[in-house]
Amino acid sequence: MQTFHIHIRGRVQGVGFRPFISRLAAQHNLTGTVANSTDGVHILINADNLQIEKFYDEIQVKAPENAIITEIKREKTRSIHFTGFNIIHSKWEAVPNLLITPDIALCDDCRKEISDTHNRRNAYPFTTCLHCGPRYSIMSALPYDRENTTMAGLKMCGKCEQEYHNINDRRHYSQTNSCPDCAIAMHLYETPDESPLNNQQDIINKLTDSLSSGKIAAVKGIGGYLLLCDASNEETLQTLRTRKHRPNKPFAVLYPDIEKATADLYIDNNETTALKSTVAPIVLCSLKDINTPGLCSSLIAPGLDKVGIMLPYSPLLQLIATQFGKALVATSANLSGSPIIYTDEQALSDLWDIADIILTYDRDIVVPQDDSVWQFTKNGQRIILRRSRGMAPDFYPHQLGGTNEHLLALGADMKSAFALHCNDKVYISQYLGEQGDYQSQQSYTETLDHLLHLFNISPSVIMADAHPGYNTHQKGKELSIAANAPLENIQHHKAHFAAVLAENNLLHKDSSVLGFIWDGTGYGEDHQIWGGEVFRYDQGELDRILYLDYFPQILGDKMSREPRLSAISLLKDHPRSTDMLSQYFSAIEWEYYQKMLSKEDHLLTSSIGRLMDGIAALLEICALNTYEGQAAMELEVLARGYCEDVMECYPLPIRYNRIDWRPMMDEMIDDLINKKEKGFIAKKFYRSLVRLVEQVSDIFDINSLAFSGGVFQNALLVEMISEGLSGNKDVYFHQQLSPNDECIALGQLALYHLQHENETSFSYSNTHLHKQTN
Repeated sequence: MQTFHIHIRGRVQGVGFRPFISRLAAQHNLTGTVANSTDGVHILINADNLQIEKFYDEIQVKAPENAIITEIKREKTRSIHFTGFNIIHSKWEAVPNLLITPDIALCDDCRKEISDTHNRRNAYPFTTCLHCGPRYSIMSALPYDRENTTMAGLKMCGKCEQEYHNINDRRHYSQTNSCPDCAIAMHLYETPDESPLNNQQDIINKLTDSLSSGKIAAVKGIGGYLLLCDASNEETLQTLRTRKHRPNKPFAVLYPDIEKATADLYIDNNETTALKSTVAPIVLCSLKDINTPGLCSSLIAPGLDKVGIMLPYSPLLQLIATQFGKALVATSANLSGSPIIYTDEQALSDLWDIADIILTYDRDIVVPQDDSVWQFTKNGQRIILRRSRGMAPDFYPHQLGGTNEHLLALGADMKSAFALHCNDKVYISQYLGEQGDYQSQQSYTETLDHLLHLFNISPSVIMADAHPGYNTHQKGKELSIAANAPLENIQHHKAHFAAVLAENNLLHKDSSVLGFIWDGTGYGEDHQIWGGEVFRYDQGELDRILYLDYFPQILGDKMSREPRLSAISLLKDHPRSTDMLSQYFSAIEWEYYQKMLSKEDHLLTSSIGRLMDGIAALLEICALNTYEGQAAMELEVLARGYCEDVMECYPLPIRYNRIDWRPMMDEMIDDLINKKEKGFIAKKFYRSLVRLVEQVSDIFDINSLAFSGGVFQNALLVEMISEGLSGNKDVYFHQQLSPNDECIALGQLALYHLQHENETSFSYSNTHLHKQTN
């Protein structure tokens, strides 16, 4: 017998890895120990050469389903005689280097237990096991053990202790274990002043009765509070919209099971798999009928043909949804524009203006997270719209390699998320909101501080968006001074392109790649607003080779909120602009904007996002956005609703390095005058964008095409690109990240690495990453 040390890195804490090793050792009749540490899992084991080979192989083949092994090593060590196999106390003895396990949705076994009247966890709202439950959201320190979570002060009862120490139990060393005998206490508040109801079954009964009577409930979830109400009650839904100051932005819907959901929506295999996954995201699914009796879709998703739905991902939500028995609206509990509320104190202070009843419980949330949101194209391409609960903070696999530095990329202001790269691990935060909001800035700072604390590091290099007005740009300056670390400011759209290159392992591709980076806004190197860019990437060099011809960007961010301003800007010299657009303006407004457009010194934009807004206004779909992206979403719905194939294209000629949109607008106006169906016009516009991509590819003789930017959240456009070009082009979309600005931080990291790999090709100025000219 010899003694071997096995060191395993990756996502190996919070997934049942130590109990798995303990059972595996018992099956092989081996003795030794296993422990968590800040750099993974360490095993010391007595075995001969044949036994260690089998044991080592089976660790990799039979690892727990939620585990990810990124590295496994073994070595002989000094001889130690073990008499049994034990899980020993975790150690903080190394630089933190492991993947952080995200929150894991309710597993099937626990779901069965809470509905089994003969099981001792029947109707227990905090049932968990090794395979499911909160992880990242309750983690206060590493390694992952109960004392380093917000379960620390909750003592297990005798029965739970027996499960915890039983090698054959599903809760062997489960750090979140509890039951009705050592329950996490719940409290239901019906008014701000009265004492709460504390009996768990009475709480569920009272809550579902309140929902049935048209009340709005605030319920503490895994990553923060949710607002629940009856999805079929028009009066309640209108009340919720009024109280949240949210006139049209769609709500998500919680169904008790997939069967009830399929009664109202078309749900394909990809969508079903996603809904039932360990992430359990919100998934956008197509409505069967806009007049479905169990779902007031006109108030849930006004003007849209899809509804975001989810299945219960926690036992508490499962119990509520099952007892209520039909669809519930389930939307983040927050004040308009602010991050999700996650502390009991803030919920009881701020939510009474929205909710009629509030349910809290005594397990604190450390890391607030909204629900992740996905959608799928008809051909199965996943598009992540929001990356949060169940996905953050791990980013694996990645192609950035290892680093001896502590790299911090701060991302952008819209759809913000930051990234850390230390050792060989990359961590990307959950969606952190719009950084123009002060509370979102606080949430961003708290989340960043928490992750830096978990890994016990200070950044040695900081990257930020080059936009001087972004809060993340200013934060980069502050952190640079505080940490005495260099600050690298990186152009927004180059970061987008680098992110999709990095996700698809294209950073070291030996042939050129074209990047179509289309979004709403980003600070350009010429100090204009970019958003309709085509880049060429070749051997570490990145060039802007084409862009949508500029048009006036008026009144800053007001233009993104008012599609009518994009329309009047696009048609400023068109003889029919008054006929087409004056209905959207008062006489005073019209005169004011015409004077503004006549000036020569206004800011310019190349944004395809704003082009889409202008077309939506021109087609009388949406002149004023009540939420971000409304016009573009409704334009997509109009095009998708036109069922006939459209192969015609509007002209988008390329003149030198610019894409001229004016001939398209002329022909589009002719189509309107000739009474062509607006759905046809919308679909023809999307077909024109696909043709443009193909044309650019052919002109430059580059067949590898990558796509990033918020425009590519559009499922119809992505689907048309994939179907239209994949036969003779290689098309690449984001895989683990959203095409929106949540991907910017990864792109900033990727460009930093490229700069250091290609010092002669790239250099940094004080405002942006640019190609060195020789």
